Amino acid sequence: MQPLEQLFHDRGLRLTEQRRDVFRILEGRDQPMTMGEIIKASQFAERTSVYRALQLFIKQGIVDLVPVGFKQRYELAEPFKAHHHHLICIDCGELVDLDSGKLEKIVGKLAAVHGYKLTAHHVELQGICRSCVEKI
Repeated sequence: MQPLEQLFHDRGLRLTEQRRDVFRILEGRDQPMTMGEIIKASQFAERTSVYRALQLFIKQGIVDLVPVGFKQRYELAEPFKAHHHHLICIDCGELVDLDSGKLEKIVGKLAAVHGYKLTAHHVELQGICRSCVEKI
């Protein structure tokens, strides 16, 4: 049984074709996607079905919500995609995945200093990308 199927089975949830479709779309992308992009890529292209699938996936920890300004993007969460953070351009919206062992150590130390046992974290760094800086 595939990990997604196992997760749904273990939690007593139905894995519908619409949900499989949304998962496949996210699985095939390296970058977080907007709901509009997911709807366009979906063979079931019904906004309500995509929205419901995404909400269930977020609740079940299958998908992470990535805020980019006033928009939201979606991407697979662990264990379906390796843990990482993002660097986001506030001008053009470019999004770069950051994979940094040093950052993970710093986050862990910050939590420990305050007596926390870290269970989850999400770091978004915002700035202006090289292309946008060159336009200024």
